[in-house]
Amino acid sequence: MKRYYRYIAYALLASSLGTSMISCSREDFAEYNTDPDAVMNPAIQPLFTQALTSVHDTDFEAFYDNYNFLSRWSRTFLQRTGNSVTLGENAANTNQRYSRFYTGVGPLLVDIQKMVDKMPEAEKARHIYIRTLPTIVKVYFAWYVSDTNGSIPYSEAFQARYGGTMTPKYDTQDELFATFDRELKEAVTILQTKQPVDQVSYGTSDIYFQGNITKWIKAANSLRLQIALRLSKRDPQRMATIVKEVLADKDGVINSAAEQWVFYPGARFTEGGNWNITGNGRAFVGDHDVVNYMWKNNDPRLRFFFVKNMWSEENFAAAKAQGKIPATAVFDQRRYYGQFSSPDSQKDPAKSRFFAPIQIKNGDANVTLDTVSRIQDRLFQPENNGGSGLGTMPIITYADICFIRAELAQRGVTSENAEEWYYKGIEASLRFYDDVAKRAVIYDYTALTDTEIENFKKQPSIVYSSAKGLEQIVMQSYLNFFRNFNEAWAIVKRTGMPNKNTAIAFEDWSVDNAPIEMPRRYVINYPLTGDYNYSNKQKAVEDMVKDPDFGAPTNISGRIWWDKK
Repeated sequence: MKRYYRYIAYALLASSLGTSMISCSREDFAEYNTDPDAVMNPAIQPLFTQALTSVHDTDFEAFYDNYNFLSRWSRTFLQRTGNSVTLGENAANTNQRYSRFYTGVGPLLVDIQKMVDKMPEAEKARHIYIRTLPTIVKVYFAWYVSDTNGSIPYSEAFQARYGGTMTPKYDTQDELFATFDRELKEAVTILQTKQPVDQVSYGTSDIYFQGNITKWIKAANSLRLQIALRLSKRDPQRMATIVKEVLADKDGVINSAAEQWVFYPGARFTEGGNWNITGNGRAFVGDHDVVNYMWKNNDPRLRFFFVKNMWSEENFAAAKAQGKIPATAVFDQRRYYGQFSSPDSQKDPAKSRFFAPIQIKNGDANVTLDTVSRIQDRLFQPENNGGSGLGTMPIITYADICFIRAELAQRGVTSENAEEWYYKGIEASLRFYDDVAKRAVIYDYTALTDTEIENFKKQPSIVYSSAKGLEQIVMQSYLNFFRNFNEAWAIVKRTGMPNKNTAIAFEDWSVDNAPIEMPRRYVINYPLTGDYNYSNKQKAVEDMVKDPDFGAPTNISGRIWWDKK
């Protein structure tokens, strides 16, 4: 896929707080960033496709951020061998989202808007909606970047080539949240306003909604809702104001699977390279506490998330015959187990069978019998192991919105029915993952049935109880984010659940009996002396450090502004 390498200069304009700036002369910097006529002037529609595709075409982020770190921190999954003693310390090569925003997604979206601004008035009037949609995507990705970095350049970013500053300030998260909400609200107002002339459409160049403006309105409103929820600890009153305004909007939020904000890439989109989820000896498995909860409650998603372990009746009999297990051993009908995530668990004799697979012979071949269940790797990379399926990359699903509305109602922020939205969320999540699994052609796929959905809702621990309603909603919302690493991690940070006292009973993490904390952000470094934007970056770090919860910039257990204790 073609890359727009000319935008690399944007990395110099707004480089990551955690990344050293490469050297360049002021003359080179000016050449790349101040002459808008010096770059290619492509058609708007393909440029929009490239920008949207760049949001998802991030194999380095998949490998480094998601597979190696966020999955473990959120306990979505982990290595078959468990977690290492550096679980709470190491975050090597993470924060790929930062450079993607400033060298790929952001510049393309801004270029579209600048191209419209340069059109004759008659043409500009026909491109009002086309100019507005990039704002929604830009807000989404900027929020995604700030979510783990705190202060970032935004209000003054991407403008150097168009006469703006070459040293953009860093907006605080407090400022960013206000800006994001204002820009999304303004975008919705523009899109809801009927224009006197017919509007040009992105059509199929819009990989999300094929130019459907009503769906974009719902997506923007849903994003406002999701961003507002991050304020639940820091500024609950501001959150409540936004929530009530969004839910009162005439077009509302995503209200069905047909309206959800999801990218469905074509065949081979995640083929090879750093997308390879089981390459280099990696074998990811489910978390013990998550799998236990799903097993006990007969959760249909269990087979969509994980593969049965290797202890089939045939392998069990062979292990007996070969003297690998006692002759008196009884076959365990349960084929789904997760791995313990605390580094100290590997020293616990009671858990040894989870860390010590047994090998048997099948003819001349060795067969490894693991107790733990591997993930359905094709859910993340459909091409893996010769797969022929298609991917699903969610931004905001209908299930996400159902659980948000359930939580807001349960907390008393709205007067909606928490129980109703909780059950809607469960059904939407089950159906979503059935669809994801079917598209991905996972191993041993068996279609979800209506009976399974109803039976799951009737499980004693699943039946809604107002006394434990918040916990129940969060447990289901957490599971629903199995395919969204950042949101699975975020809900744990925001709510403190799951934890050792909830239905999904997370074990405490420790190394040599000393407790360790879950990482909560990426590494943030002070700028180097030669950094072109040194003053603004230095001030941004110094201001964030003033918050005692932030900790040392390099401490990944520190908290950014929204993640208040």
